[in-house]
Amino acid sequence: MAFPKLNFYPLAWVALVPFFYVLLLTNSLKERLKIGFVFGTVFFALNLFWVNELFRFVTFWAVLGFLMLVLFQMLFVLLFCYIFHQISERIKIDIFFPIVVAFLWVFVEWLRALGPFGVSAGVVGYSQANFLAFIQIASFSSVYGVSFVVIMFNMALANGLARKKYFGLIAAVVIIAGGFYYGQNALWDADCTRTKCVYTSIAIIQPNIDQMDKMKTSEVMRTYEIQDKMSRQAASQGAEIIIWPETAVFSYLLQDQVLSSRIRKLAVETGKWLIIGTPYYEKGKIFNSMVSISPSGEIVSRFNKLHLVPFGEYLPFRTLLFPILKAVGYYDQDFSPSQNDNAVFAAGKNIVPAICFESTFPSLVKQRVKINSSFILTLTNDAWFGNSSAAYFHLNTGIFRAIENRKYFIQAANTGISGSIDPYGRVMNRSRLNSQEVLFIPVPVN
Repeated sequence: MAFPKLNFYPLAWVALVPFFYVLLLTNSLKERLKIGFVFGTVFFALNLFWVNELFRFVTFWAVLGFLMLVLFQMLFVLLFCYIFHQISERIKIDIFFPIVVAFLWVFVEWLRALGPFGVSAGVVGYSQANFLAFIQIASFSSVYGVSFVVIMFNMALANGLARKKYFGLIAAVVIIAGGFYYGQNALWDADCTRTKCVYTSIAIIQPNIDQMDKMKTSEVMRTYEIQDKMSRQAASQGAEIIIWPETAVFSYLLQDQVLSSRIRKLAVETGKWLIIGTPYYEKGKIFNSMVSISPSGEIVSRFNKLHLVPFGEYLPFRTLLFPILKAVGYYDQDFSPSQNDNAVFAAGKNIVPAICFESTFPSLVKQRVKINSSFILTLTNDAWFGNSSAAYFHLNTGIFRAIENRKYFIQAANTGISGSIDPYGRVMNRSRLNSQEVLFIPVPVN
């Protein structure tokens, strides 16, 4: 309930108290692992339930994938419980115990987001996306620092209830108060400087193309026409940069002779910069790319996605699994990851690119941000997940990327949620989910 769609963030500050409390009531490793199994399975089953939206596309394989992902993530809770068991009787100083447990929890959160099967869904810090005054500490601690404080408070409260030791709780309250004070001052400073900014206008094209229609070759031209028309509308209303979402058209947009000619013509006739998500074919490999096109129709820059979605953009263990999954019809070819860390350039701006769920990983975005970066831009297509919580969670992660890097964050999505977030995590503009909109966003000029 602390996560989307409800986003009742205060609940996270006490929601883990029962879990920690029952861990403290037993000294048995077996019992603690049982508790971890139940908690981890139920938590991730609820938190990751949106994966089942893929049933529409791959039927029962979506359910199987969901169950495997839940069990895989649950293993990290078992790891937490195992290490908790090893340290619970060794730490004698009351004030240190909640701190050590919080470090352990954050380490496990960081660990389960690593590797090709890593996900950051369920990271406790993300539950605080609407608690702006407190989450300003993410500017120096990242989302994991927010997780640390929330977990420390939960653990200190549970420790007080189970063992009648309260020094840890006092320490947690002091840290929370300090974080809140820091955040309030940061927000105050931001309000004082905002009026001095000069802005440029950016338009996000949210065409709201149903994913089933998006994948039909017979719908390619209609999909293009919708976005072309919306772009001309945006240009007539003064947008300097026009942004289309991830894989905006089910075609190699820059290598399709008809569409390539038309997209360049659109840039020339409107006199605007275009940033577009498109598949790109090169030297036998397919990339999920973000490209910028100048008002003269030139391809100025291109970024290829690095962190691909397993089973979505490529098939892991292909030799073993392809014969089984061949009939699904999605795995004949894989996208390839790319190690390029190029900025995307448009209208004199160096733009930090992220495609799809790349924006949910703090370090991945952080390593791309340079001093002269203008803003962070995520192109995504969350149409795969319908009306689920996935789109809401995706925008919430953008709040943290904005604060962590003190940069504006812009997200352009096919069916939503598109929007812009200022460097202090405040959502400035946002679209509705499953609506066709042109969203105008003012972004400060560097």
